[in-house]
Amino acid sequence: YNEYKSYLRMRSLTILKSLEEVNIIGRFQLTLGGILILSSLFAGYITFQFQSLSVQPPIQCLSSKCLEAIKTSDGICSLSDSDWKYKDDKTNWLTEFDLTCDRIYLISLGTTIYFLGFFLSVSPLCIFVDKFGRKTSSLVFLVLQIACMALLWTSNSITQILAVRFLLGALHGGASISVCVTTSEFTSPRYATLFMMLSSAGFSIGGGVAGLFAKWSSYWQFTVLPPIVMSVLCTAVFWYLIPETPYWLFAKGYESRAIDSINIVAYYNKMPKLEHVELVSSSGEVIPPKKSQSLGIIFKSDILRNSIIFLAFNWFTVSICYYGLEFNAGTLGDEYLVMMVMGCFDTPFKIFLFYFAETYGRQISTQTYLVSCLVCLVLSGLSFLDRISVYGNFTVKTFLVVSGRAFGGSCFALFYIYTGEILPTLARSLGMSICSTSARVGSLLAPMVILVNQISPSIIYVFIVVCLVIAISMLRRIPETLGQPLPNSIQDCERLFESQGMMPSKSRLSRSDVGGKPF
Repeated sequence: YNEYKSYLRMRSLTILKSLEEVNIIGRFQLTLGGILILSSLFAGYITFQFQSLSVQPPIQCLSSKCLEAIKTSDGICSLSDSDWKYKDDKTNWLTEFDLTCDRIYLISLGTTIYFLGFFLSVSPLCIFVDKFGRKTSSLVFLVLQIACMALLWTSNSITQILAVRFLLGALHGGASISVCVTTSEFTSPRYATLFMMLSSAGFSIGGGVAGLFAKWSSYWQFTVLPPIVMSVLCTAVFWYLIPETPYWLFAKGYESRAIDSINIVAYYNKMPKLEHVELVSSSGEVIPPKKSQSLGIIFKSDILRNSIIFLAFNWFTVSICYYGLEFNAGTLGDEYLVMMVMGCFDTPFKIFLFYFAETYGRQISTQTYLVSCLVCLVLSGLSFLDRISVYGNFTVKTFLVVSGRAFGGSCFALFYIYTGEILPTLARSLGMSICSTSARVGSLLAPMVILVNQISPSIIYVFIVVCLVIAISMLRRIPETLGQPLPNSIQDCERLFESQGMMPSKSRLSRSDVGGKPF
């Protein structure tokens, strides 16, 4: 009789409604958002560390031969060591490992290898995230990052540094996806978007901080300390505070553990625990235990396959825009100055994008920003603008290029949210890893800008403009997700497309393919 009375008092709630009852934006979510921002700061720092530590310092000529040589295209490459020296005694990777002349290609290679590690690992590691959970995966990646930074500190050859950067790139791929998905599954889409915007700003600032430390550190080993501190803080807080996400537990069939996870949030937010609650999907169905969705299932669904392809190309475009223009900084004046300006200049663009995305929607916001990026880059092609100075060597062309990069790069954070809001729970990390992999293709191409600039600096701008035009047209095929709950199943995704008139006339994946039940 008591069990029957308890059953009558049971409430059916979605996970989002349950989180709202224990405070959707309390101390727990703010702490988790802080971890996301700090991990993004770490990622930005490490991404641009090689570039910032490979800037050639001023040289001092010791002979008349040197004075004549630096006026030619050969520069110091035609001189002996007795003809010149660096003006100061500070060390970086360029001076320590002689990354000049016939070894200058190692500067591009150092960044390319980092992105290659990301590219090769992100999909396998994100399958690991979907299979073993968000918390376990995040902790493994964060601890390994600390170990790699310790190895970087003790490296005494460029080969060791390249090997460690490959591992760091691989771990960055897994950690970025797992921490982002964890954040989005513990709060509402609105606040998840805010945290993603702030984390994206943190990534940009991290690149600027890398340039600042490289400029003022006497020994390059000192530049390894900030990311070690960041990683230790993230790992400690994540291990102590963050439980497994209720979305992942519920999708795996662990309903009681999912409720326990929500009650941990309630404890930290000082809210009453949930009692007599039954969790249901956004469509009101109780999801039974199941196996993880496979890559084959995703691509059997027309709507998911097309969405991933369109979104993946947009990820590629904003990546080549962001990193390509970043590595083009050397043609825009003082490289340290431009790197620091680029790192800080993005922040107001990303804050406004959050307001724009939450007011007018994801689709129109990304299209507007990409069109603005396109306009800035086209205008930067006007040669006379390069002769109008804003501050020192910082010209109007530099301002337009930095603005175009800020518009394009700001979409990165929104695409993390947009992609996650399109895909079902057990395919969310895998789908995002596919898109992130395509972004890494753009990242792998970006360091080649240093070599392409020797042919013509305008080539990179033309390529980015063409990609932007294609990406903007593809976004029209992706539904608006503002105000929509996170989909738990492919059927939830189909209802989203159908509600906006984007459902194909005949979808390959029918309910009979999955036994008439949602995944």
